Amino acid sequence: MEKPKRDVVTPDMQKRLLINRDGKLTPGQWRDMITEPLVTLLLLMTPGIMVLGPRLGAMFFGGFTLIALLALVGLAVTVIFRAQRYARLPVHFEVFYAGNEFRPFWLFWRPQILYTRADKPMRFAKSLAPYLPLEPGQPYLVYYLKDTAANVLLSIAPADHPEAAKWQPSASFEGRYKRRSPS
Repeated sequence: MEKPKRDVVTPDMQKRLLINRDGKLTPGQWRDMITEPLVTLLLLMTPGIMVLGPRLGAMFFGGFTLIALLALVGLAVTVIFRAQRYARLPVHFEVFYAGNEFRPFWLFWRPQILYTRADKPMRFAKSLAPYLPLEPGQPYLVYYLKDTAANVLLSIAPADHPEAAKWQPSASFEGRYKRRSPS
């Protein structure tokens, strides 16, 4: 008796595809995009707080409170600006093909490279999609963002999957894309 084949498109990826097909980001993708620089900012602020904190505390009563408020305001401003930027970016959709060379899962920091029909490489420096093993030369449905620095992979699924038809862009995707695209 043959074992049933495991579906490569996880339930989490299916949910992402169904939301991205309308030109929207999932709440998790939205949160990841706007809070991405916060860890770096917090790591950079820690030495500043350690160096300046005691001095400000000696000069001003409540110096630590002042530093904490300034740090919170800085973090809030960062999140607000990123939220505005990503609220305006259109979600893109294309069918890409997997190349012959793959990025192993353990080399997660390397960009994922997929190819257009004309063999033009498209690099995805960031990925918000769960890991999906790619087959050489196979077509994939890909939703992504074009950020200023790099492309961000939102969701991906094999184009020959039995449920691929319901993951194609919807009518609301086209309308939302036209509203958000620069004219």
